[in-house]
Amino acid sequence: MAAPDLISLPKPGEVWLSRPPYLMLARIVAVDLEHEPAVVSYELHDDDGSILAAVEHATLDHGWWRTFQPLEPRYG
Repeated sequence: MAAPDLISLPKPGEVWLSRPPYLMLARIVAVDLEHEPAVVSYELHDDDGSILAAVEHATLDHGWWRTFQPLEPRYG
């Protein structure tokens, strides 16, 4: 498995993809970098787009990047 991308910070409106073995999407609602530690709020969707959970104030730490990766748009 590739090393987690620790440089990208989630931004409201972005969609992040869960890492294997799961296939879920996290639609970012809010990011609070002033909170210590930084936190992210998101809606967790399954592969059909149904909302599974609304997560508020999840710690934005190494575990976040181990679980999610930025969804890269593919064109062509």
